[in-house]
Amino acid sequence: MMHVVLLTPDREKEWQRFVEASPQATLAHLLGWRNVVEKTYRHTPYYMMAVHKSSIAGVLPLFLIRSPLFGRFLVTAPYLSYGGLLANDAQAAGVLVEAAREVALQQSAKYVEIRSLMQVGQGLLLKEMYCTFLVPLHEGPDVVWNRFEGGRARKAIRRALKSGVVVERGHHLRDQFADVVSRHMRDLGTPFHRVPFYQSIIEEFPEQAEIWMARHGDRYIAGVLLVACKETIYDLYAADLREYRAVAPTSLLLWEAMRSACDRGFAYFDFGRSRWDSGTFFFKRQWGGRPVPLFYEYHLALARNLPDMDPTNASFRWAIALWKRLPVFVAKALGPLIIRDIP
Repeated sequence: MMHVVLLTPDREKEWQRFVEASPQATLAHLLGWRNVVEKTYRHTPYYMMAVHKSSIAGVLPLFLIRSPLFGRFLVTAPYLSYGGLLANDAQAAGVLVEAAREVALQQSAKYVEIRSLMQVGQGLLLKEMYCTFLVPLHEGPDVVWNRFEGGRARKAIRRALKSGVVVERGHHLRDQFADVVSRHMRDLGTPFHRVPFYQSIIEEFPEQAEIWMARHGDRYIAGVLLVACKETIYDLYAADLREYRAVAPTSLLLWEAMRSACDRGFAYFDFGRSRWDSGTFFFKRQWGGRPVPLFYEYHLALARNLPDMDPTNASFRWAIALWKRLPVFVAKALGPLIIRDIP
């Protein structure tokens, strides 16, 4: 008979083997990501396994978020675009969803949010606001270059090169990356992670995590943080300084990262989450990828309505306007206290 158990240290290798064998598994399913979230923000993991005849038939990596701003809720893939339920069959999916409902009841959670590339169903409510872009890399950098939609991406890359933008790469650029992100996100009116979060990613994924920075003269002006998992390079965070946007440093960084991924045999470059038909949607589309729907599914336990933590939510308008006016050092101090509750 199939049943659900919580992951224990003695079964971690078994979890990892199941994830490595699953074609739908993502970065969010790796135990390294659990460690990043738990170490940095102290959220409580509820990593569930559906077990049949002593073998794993499915997994669901949940975290309980206790937020003074938004209450208590359960979510998969915190701080990532997706990475939800993995199951060999509908029965395994069903028992995992039911177990998540039970945890929500026990913990007085308002809702459960499962973020996936494939729809789970099982009576969950669906929100289809987001997609990700996957750029195929297996045909090599020349094909990737020629597949760009229109000429904007190629022109931007050439403009960055003509302007003297230089690309550097390495974990030693962690602090420079964090500084660019802090200024970029403050200008957008959005809280951001600080250095300990990025350091945790580097420690948990020392071979897979990459920091790429663009330098103009003696100043770092843009950066991206990438993490490899299986055949895919995930673009987790990208940022630039507003005053240097005209020289297109991010476009050059993305191209160099894609070209490197091609040379190393990766199959896909994942641009991460965007709202359908948003500005970032159209920016990412020009790189020749295809939009892939993301399925955000919910069990409402105590909540009456689907949650909406998207920055476009009108109720956040005043907070965004205020954040944009903060000095960077104040935003740096307050950011981690807020972003921990917006996974």
